[in-house]
Amino acid sequence: CPVVTVSRAMATSLRALPRGDGAARVVCARRGRRVVGNGRTSLRSRGFAGSGTAVLGRGNGARVFCAGWVDNKASVVVHGVPLAVVWELWQDKSRIPNWMPWIDSVVPDDKDAQCSRWILRTTQFGQDFEFSWVARDLPPVRREQIAWESTEGLKNKGRVTFAEADSANPGNNTKLAIEISYQVPDALIPFGAAVSPIVEQVLKTDLERFAVFASKVVSALGKRAGKG
Repeated sequence: CPVVTVSRAMATSLRALPRGDGAARVVCARRGRRVVGNGRTSLRSRGFAGSGTAVLGRGNGARVFCAGWVDNKASVVVHGVPLAVVWELWQDKSRIPNWMPWIDSVVPDDKDAQCSRWILRTTQFGQDFEFSWVARDLPPVRREQIAWESTEGLKNKGRVTFAEADSANPGNNTKLAIEISYQVPDALIPFGAAVSPIVEQVLKTDLERFAVFASKVVSALGKRAGKG
């Protein structure tokens, strides 16, 4: 992320900027005081919501660190699998690598049931990449939504939503949607926007893989019930 020197006069101007929906959020901290205002460039005008952070140092100058959020979405209809089953399968995070192979592992925190450590491993452009983060679960809406946000490591947040897909035939098909946002330095926002279609296709493929996984689970449960 580029480092920009901000004069005292510019810092005063930042404080005076009005707040507006979807604009880059700038947080200024100076001598223990925290002021929030708008950045001059709207990230939503580039196709996604954004935020930024400006940390002012001592003296006449300061350093500004700007970052934006890149949003990615995907959804599928899971045919033949009741919403209750789809919901339960997502409750055990250790299962997630079964349908998201780029997630190497999800390990629950043994001291805090709301937290888990995630490790992502992938090979892109001929290079191996590894990222890790700790995610905290946000309060769920039973059989409707689970959500999270990272507390350390790779900055990301997101949610998975669940709904009946066919009102005429309730209970047999489930609409599953996922939204994931990750934070990148402002200088990399154009790159993040450019690769979003690729990321969203990966997420859609993951959800389709989940649909196959869930169908196999339902089939296995049916066979077990039949034997019983």
